[in-house]
Amino acid sequence: MPASKRFNLLASAVLLIAFAATIYVTKAFVAPLLLSFFIAFVLFPVYSRIHCLTGRKNLSAVLSLLLVVLFFMTFLLSAINAIATETSGLFSSQENIAQSAGIYITQKTEESLETLNVVLNNFVSQPTAERTIERLRELVKHFIEAPRDWMISNMLPQFASIAAYAATSFISELPVLMSQFFVAIMITYYLLIGGSSAVKGFLLILPERDIMNYFVRELNRIYNNLFNVYLLTSLITGLLAAIGFALFGVPYPFLWGLTTAIFALLPMIGPPVIFLPICIYFLLTGNYVSGIGLLIYSLIFINTIPENVIRPKLASQGAKIHPSITLLAFAAPIFVVGVLGFIIGPLLYGFLLAAFRTRIHMLKEEGAIDEKELIEISEGEKPSPSYGFCDLGARARSALERLKRSFAK
Repeated sequence: MPASKRFNLLASAVLLIAFAATIYVTKAFVAPLLLSFFIAFVLFPVYSRIHCLTGRKNLSAVLSLLLVVLFFMTFLLSAINAIATETSGLFSSQENIAQSAGIYITQKTEESLETLNVVLNNFVSQPTAERTIERLRELVKHFIEAPRDWMISNMLPQFASIAAYAATSFISELPVLMSQFFVAIMITYYLLIGGSSAVKGFLLILPERDIMNYFVRELNRIYNNLFNVYLLTSLITGLLAAIGFALFGVPYPFLWGLTTAIFALLPMIGPPVIFLPICIYFLLTGNYVSGIGLLIYSLIFINTIPENVIRPKLASQGAKIHPSITLLAFAAPIFVVGVLGFIIGPLLYGFLLAAFRTRIHMLKEEGAIDEKELIEISEGEKPSPSYGFCDLGARARSALERLKRSFAK
């Protein structure tokens, strides 16, 4: 074996070992690293625009990161306030909650008995009807009191204990979360300043430079669609939701708006998971104005405008991605790796999709696949017009054309 080949093999083995050792010693910072790459990619357009105004990389990076820190701290303080308020209120108002439930059940029972009394008066004498209703009232008295006693002795204390445990766990994890977040912010700062140059330098040492440049461009377009377009649309949706929730008196509108933004990332699921239960709650509690008003507002400003106006406008220059791929990319990894799945999933799915499209491009350049086959791959083969409804539709269109021509004459 030539000495140069032995050297290359030895150097490759050493580099592989060094790379594996580096991954091992930094495994505790996997989450901050992934978060920093994600924030840097999303913030880079903002950083570029600020840099055009200031002309200074350091200042532009700091101003961009201030937006992230401000958003994070606002969310954190709102979450702590909501948890503290609701947990303390739950402990102090268990008796009131049980009494309110008992009053509600008693009121509904009395309304039902009064209705039954009116019906019985049509068939029996009034004294007989009143005695019957009184006996029924005595019979159901135990069933009315039992739920209230059970709530006081079992359900509410257990629920309060679970809420207190969840709040304590969240607060105990705050130091770790804060440290990881600020490590991610520091890494993001340096990625914004020198990340673009590092990527260009890395591409220079790779073989098949034209193919790799095409792959990176396709990867950038896919990541822009998955991260920037979907994330920005979801944030706008969350902002509109928070405004609507505040207008119609929903408690903690900012937190509910953020939750709506998270669900807006998931195609075919989306914001209705949040605003529909709130509207139903308003209607069930008799607040019809807020319930109907919030439903109309949500259908227009939370569900329709972001999906049909804002997202197509933002994605007009990006790569087209099937909604099923987007759903899998954002939703499936969460069940395996937790919250980081929101970042890991789109990274992996986007990488594979870019590799697939790069391979299609290579086949096209080699002449192994033509433009018609590319259209069939991207859009799917169109059904033949000679079957079923397609044939019926063709005949209907032909008849309409003949009808138009006859009227024109």
